Amino acid sequence: MTAQPHEALTKAEFPAWELRQLCKHQFVNGHVYGFAGGTIEHNDIAAALIEKIRPAARPCRTYGSDMLIEMERSMRYADVVVTCDDRDRVRGGTTIRYPKLVVEVLSESTFKDDLGAKMGEYQSIESLEEYVLIDSRKRWAQLVRRQNASWTLEPPVTGGKLEFRSVRVAIDLDELYAMAEIGP
Repeated sequence: MTAQPHEALTKAEFPAWELRQLCKHQFVNGHVYGFAGGTIEHNDIAAALIEKIRPAARPCRTYGSDMLIEMERSMRYADVVVTCDDRDRVRGGTTIRYPKLVVEVLSESTFKDDLGAKMGEYQSIESLEEYVLIDSRKRWAQLVRRQNASWTLEPPVTGGKLEFRSVRVAIDLDELYAMAEIGP
């Protein structure tokens, strides 16, 4: 991430400022960073996830990377976010505060942040039940689940079913990667 030069912003000011920009940014610990786009494979996986999760997760809402997720000190975009909380249904809103599920599709430029700082920030959200990481370059997924007051890192999944317990959805990982035309 590279800080972008601009006027000083508070977290409260950031969403309105972000709507006026030509490209996406994230607000992290008082700094604004550019938000890079993804590869075709990255976007194919994210789109396929939304396609599979949205109907199964209803009445919860499933969003792509246009919704900011607000945390105590940061506002970030995720590839897929599901919220079941009516407080996130604000007409004209751009921010999710009570996600139940967050999915990040990993790429070469984002995997360290997704596995590190972002994971810690997301785990601070009281409503979050699962954080899922799916690699865009190879068949690999990792689920991090809240178990009462602590988090459990599940063993990596490289094939078969990927179970999103938070929204009661099972996705065939092989089918997901086939949709994105990513080999074994």
